[in-house]
Amino acid sequence: MLNYSFWADEAFVSSVASQFVRGQMTFLQMYEFPGVTYQRLNALTMATSFKIFGISEFAARFPSILAYITGVILIFFVAKKISNKYAAWISTTLYAASHLNLAYATQAKPYSAVESMTLAVILLFLLLREEKKLKKILLYNASIILLCATATLFHLIGFLLWLFYFIYILSALTKIKRTKKALLLFFIPGFLLIFLATVFVLPEILKIVRERNMLINNHLYQFVRLFGYQYFFITLFTLGGFVLTFTKNKLLSIATLTYCLALFVLATFEQYIFNIRYVLSLFGIMFMYFGVFWGVIASRYFPKREWLIVLAVVGTLYATGYKVVRTPQSYYNPNIDKYGDVQIANYKDFYAELKKLHPDYKNLPIFNNTFDVEGWYFGRYSNAYFMKSVKEPQMHPIAKVKIYGSLSDFKREMGKYPKGLVIVEDWESFLPEDIKQYVKKNLKLEYRVESLKEAPDDPWPLALYSWGIEK
Repeated sequence: MLNYSFWADEAFVSSVASQFVRGQMTFLQMYEFPGVTYQRLNALTMATSFKIFGISEFAARFPSILAYITGVILIFFVAKKISNKYAAWISTTLYAASHLNLAYATQAKPYSAVESMTLAVILLFLLLREEKKLKKILLYNASIILLCATATLFHLIGFLLWLFYFIYILSALTKIKRTKKALLLFFIPGFLLIFLATVFVLPEILKIVRERNMLINNHLYQFVRLFGYQYFFITLFTLGGFVLTFTKNKLLSIATLTYCLALFVLATFEQYIFNIRYVLSLFGIMFMYFGVFWGVIASRYFPKREWLIVLAVVGTLYATGYKVVRTPQSYYNPNIDKYGDVQIANYKDFYAELKKLHPDYKNLPIFNNTFDVEGWYFGRYSNAYFMKSVKEPQMHPIAKVKIYGSLSDFKREMGKYPKGLVIVEDWESFLPEDIKQYVKKNLKLEYRVESLKEAPDDPWPLALYSWGIEK
């Protein structure tokens, strides 16, 4: 179950977590491992799952399944709190049957967890807003802080959830006097917030600011295409639910809008490529407000017939299959809404075939363009990497070998060895196109693996080429 091949990002973090479980690295080494520092708790969660279930693709993905189930439960109570039970049933059905949610629930990635924690923060926000007892207020404050910190450690994008807490504090400070109670409620959590942000988040944010030019990209077309075209009807009724409940839940509405705008700016203008996974938590909010819209319509205009509206909406979603899964599937393709969002190549079978054909693979010179899956499926790194983004040769921070970017470098490195292998990701991958064409024309094709067996209509071909190797 769920033991189909990892894609690159899944394999990388899973490999680090598995090395920790096997005792090949310490906790501190895993905690500070490059590529894990922005998702530390995700790696630790995987490691825990490996301890319980053994090291496998299923075990790596199991925490995401639990996060998805938690989200299904949470969205029911959030929608019910904002609107009514009719909204709750519609929101829950859409969330649970969403193809997108199911696709990410079956991946070894932290995004389902961040989506669920977003709903949990909203629920606590609503409870905190209505609470009068000091002990419960402190409990809800502490719970929100803990959730925001946890989300941040799962993935750096979870840091945006602090916006909900900031807005609550700003609103509350305008309504209270400077008393000891105020000190307990706001200043102590505020200091804790500063401490957590300084220790866990600020170094990573400063590193990103130093290494990257901020807000220089523009993926507005992709954003509009996803939400304005692919999810048009859900977006439309989401906006309707937001407007209909804005006055009743003004503080929550402002906090949610601020969070969504911040996520929109980062995903659209900061990331070098637009990935749906970065905005997955927006879909949890959308599915919630979608149900809220119909819940308000049902109670306001169809009193005593509310369940007919629920059945009509759910029935329409099921009959049309609009963004939902009508029957359980063995695999949920994450590229259904945006082609190429995830490079679902069949690395598992590819590397299994390589090991079978070349039992001495650990001693063979091998060239590749990325290292992400090698730790999990290959057990070794390549002798050199070739990436189109590299202008001057540089040292790989993890594999400790050189990364090159030119065909002349490739020819020179190949000339150092009488025989060897070249792995080609045969799509618009990181491998420079001139190197790819040179390999195809001059080296021997050993075999190709066209696609993931579970997604034959979405091919991501992998090819192995060789030089100097006789049968």
